[in-house]
Amino acid sequence: MIKPTTISLFLVLIMLAGCSTGEEEVIVNKESVEDIEEIKINFASTDVKISPGESDQLETHLNVYDDGTGAILDKSSKRLSIDLDKDITRLFNLKNQTSLEVKVPQQFKGKIIMDGSSGNVSGKELIQNDIEVRTSSGNIKLYFVELNNDVKLTTTSGKVSVNFKEQQPNLELNINTNSGRQSIDLTLNGKTQTNKKLQGFSGNGENKMEITTKSGSTNVN
Repeated sequence: MIKPTTISLFLVLIMLAGCSTGEEEVIVNKESVEDIEEIKINFASTDVKISPGESDQLETHLNVYDDGTGAILDKSSKRLSIDLDKDITRLFNLKNQTSLEVKVPQQFKGKIIMDGSSGNVSGKELIQNDIEVRTSSGNIKLYFVELNNDVKLTTTSGKVSVNFKEQQPNLELNINTNSGRQSIDLTLNGKTQTNKKLQGFSGNGENKMEITTKSGSTNVN
């Protein structure tokens, strides 16, 4: 049986979410990536997009509909961590969902890690970074202008979509799934495929791309 106090807390959270202004505000934070080798984005259930930035500093653009804080940037050793304020009332504001865009300086050539739960991940105009994405039910959608580094994508039930501008990107592709559908529109050499696994390479096979799902579908083209 649900306790009355639990119900009361739930109602209070809904009321607090409803009391937000409802007006969109973009909170921008900036940080230097000098001497940084790794960027870690902890996005939880918030949708996040990465894109190349024109500035020499990393920028986070957090779209909010309340009076909460922006993204929290913390530099430690050679890592830059990006976290979001754990404001639970944002979870109940279903009409206006918070979203995050991270603009990465073009001179940054290190690794980008994105770790979350149900938030969707998207990336555009990607060229030069090692990328690792870990999520449970969030969808992953990435677009590569040119593939020059390794990519590792892991999700439980989310869909994975990877698109290339190049007709023959230089990659070694490994897909592992439990029950997810595979749709591959690339010419792969040395291709082996079963219901749960696909392997093959394109171009010179220099860059490794590993995609792991349980029930989510995978589309690569």
